[in-house]
Amino acid sequence: MSYTDWHVYQEATAEVFRRLGCNAQVDFRVTGARATHDIDVYATFLRSGILCTWVIECKLWKTRVPKEKVLALKSLIDDLGADRGIIVSEAGFQPGAQDAARGTNITLVTSLDDFAKTALAATSEVPLTLNSDGDGEPIYQFPNRAEPHDVLLHDNFIITANWAGCSISIINPISKAIVRTIDLDKYEAISSQDGAREIRSHPPGSLVVADGRLFVGQVFSEVVLVIDLATHAIVKRITLPGGGDGQLAVSQDEKEIYFASNRVSQFYIIDSATYAVTTVAYPEGGRGCMSLLRHPTLPLLYIGIQRGGRIDGQSYPHANCYLAIYDVSRQTYIADAQLAETNNGRADDATPACLTYDDLHNRIYVGMFQSNRGICVLDAESGMPVQDIRFETNPWSKPFRWVDPLSQALTADLLLSINRNNRELAILDRASLQLKKSIFLGDAPNGPRAVLVWEESRSSGLSLARIASNSVGTW
Repeated sequence: MSYTDWHVYQEATAEVFRRLGCNAQVDFRVTGARATHDIDVYATFLRSGILCTWVIECKLWKTRVPKEKVLALKSLIDDLGADRGIIVSEAGFQPGAQDAARGTNITLVTSLDDFAKTALAATSEVPLTLNSDGDGEPIYQFPNRAEPHDVLLHDNFIITANWAGCSISIINPISKAIVRTIDLDKYEAISSQDGAREIRSHPPGSLVVADGRLFVGQVFSEVVLVIDLATHAIVKRITLPGGGDGQLAVSQDEKEIYFASNRVSQFYIIDSATYAVTTVAYPEGGRGCMSLLRHPTLPLLYIGIQRGGRIDGQSYPHANCYLAIYDVSRQTYIADAQLAETNNGRADDATPACLTYDDLHNRIYVGMFQSNRGICVLDAESGMPVQDIRFETNPWSKPFRWVDPLSQALTADLLLSINRNNRELAILDRASLQLKKSIFLGDAPNGPRAVLVWEESRSSGLSLARIASNSVGTW
């Protein structure tokens, strides 16, 4: 394979190591015992619980690499205490360079393409299982029951929160394989049926990433868990009133984490560096949360409140759900959008289940659970309603009157929606919000749950969508 310039070669090298499960960073500056060094590609990964570091130099030269460059790299990795140094050169190496590397922790690679093929063939990744009848999109399943219900994209890897597995999986979307599975905390309990002692695990809830760490709301626990993604180690348990049942969001600069509790009527602002916690009460009467969103540029936090709203100043029997908008800089609520529909003097039991921001049209999409409104479209700053996207039910949605759009994603000119009860991925025009196509995702007891877009493509965003199913462990 030919490379147009050194930067392309550098990025291609980093991508190979990412596909191998490493956290590979380009132009990485690191300080050693004696000096500070600028590294072409700096790769870290966990092996047997130990953090390993590889330093990779990219030499897109027309001549072979001499001995002096090997000796210089050996001195550099000694200063850093790195585990291995690697030089990649398509032009090859002089005999003296080969001699200098022999018997050391220096690896010389003369073809990046050949190295990638050989290394990927030897990887210990656990492949997902292809299960498709050939008529639709391919479906990849976890080898064991996992029930992924939330998905997140980070550094070209997909992170899944597995409800049944009580674990986090890191998936390489290129090789369609699980790179790493992180088991979550276990606890002792007494069976209510026979009084026997049981060891149970806390399932993961909402996920966000900040500054190289994964924040996980652990359902049925008292904590939000923090996992270092370079080492896959649990580095912090943040104890919160109400525990880890709720929703997470993160600021654009990753300095603040927000956690809205589903058990107590308040949300928390967590400093991602110090883990200091600030508590903010929900609006008076507000209870429960299934969705949370931080505006990417404005200091606004959107909280999907399940109960306690007032429609035109009046509270109705049942849920009265609404969207509360909190100004983080002014530390006050500035607006709310009532989302419940009323009939015969009572509100429905709807809940705002997911929130998505559209930067092209300055909209908030609110996916509604147990509501005929489908997706409520709101103005992002005022919370004023723009329109509803109401979906028709299909034979799979029976006995429900609603489709439950539980997750949305944006790609190019499309809005994607997972409509759980219809077992479908609905594709809408992002400007007009008109339905363009519906893709059936297969039957499962609890339907599909979440969607994200991996490697956005203006020509074919649909083929790169990933769907998580809470019931059968597919994506």
